[in-house]
Amino acid sequence: METDWFKFYFDDSYEDYILGEIPEELTEEQVRLIEDTLDLKVGSKILDLCCGIGRHSIALAKKGYNVTAIDYSFSYIEELKNRAEELSLSINAISMDAREINFKEEFDAIIIMFVSFGYFNDIENEELLKKLALAIKNGGKILIDLENRDYILKHFIREKWREKDYGLLLERHKFDPISSRQKTKRIIILNSGEKKETFRDIRLYSAHELIAIANNANLKVDKLYGDYDRTIFHINAPRLLFSFMKN
Repeated sequence: METDWFKFYFDDSYEDYILGEIPEELTEEQVRLIEDTLDLKVGSKILDLCCGIGRHSIALAKKGYNVTAIDYSFSYIEELKNRAEELSLSINAISMDAREINFKEEFDAIIIMFVSFGYFNDIENEELLKKLALAIKNGGKILIDLENRDYILKHFIREKWREKDYGLLLERHKFDPISSRQKTKRIIILNSGEKKETFRDIRLYSAHELIAIANNANLKVDKLYGDYDRTIFHINAPRLLFSFMKN
């Protein structure tokens, strides 16, 4: 695993050319899923971990939830603070490494959306789950949104070019079956000829693996969907959408 790759991956180009292309309708669908799956009530205290520029945090705060948003990227957090201020929203936005969280029964719900779990080595990922279990109140829930390892391998794409309004987007993937990590080199070639390269190294999980490490963290499965439309999970489902509760 390339050490702390995420410190460099989530830059302005990722925001402009990846996050910037996410349709508002998808965010709205994801927020409805979050509300229903986690049984949220107005005023519920939510932690949005690895929040990025805060598209879920903003949407949830607009609905009256008490949101704490955490991301490593200082620039993303500053942008979220500015956006919240413009909208007169109260969001506790913090720039910090997810591995450093230290909450005790503070949140009614925790969300980790858009494949933001699996950044670290196996031990650190498992320790993070244990910290999440400590951070939720009794009866609280955790929603983790991942790509399904089994689906990724069945439909594995080594190289994909996509034409964009701004130019070309190339992604090259490699998968290590020993570590179950997918390494991705993303190359953006702008119409101006400028080239931007980033690298991602993420741990992919199958359903039984994540259930096993969640059990070790004193968490049990509440719900498991295979996509944002709430399709019940099956082996060919593209996503793992886990809702966990304390055992």
